[in-house]
Amino acid sequence: MFKRLNDSQMWGDFMAQKFNTTKRFGLEGVWSFIPGMKYAIDKLAELGAETFVFGMPHRGRMNTLANVVRKPKI
Repeated sequence: MFKRLNDSQMWGDFMAQKFNTTKRFGLEGVWSFIPGMKYAIDKLAELGAETFVFGMPHRGRMNTLANVVRKPKI
């Protein structure tokens, strides 16, 4: 879990540096969302779910996709 939290922090720092003039919505203040979402997805898989759909506001959406769902970052 620490690795995922660390990865999400590094992703946010990278985005802030790469796109420093663009408005971004990072995970600042909602870091507990990553372990909570990972737990929920793992529990769903354990209970036999094959698919899931979740909606979320813009804040941290790319970070969540990269560090929880493990979508490619490129």
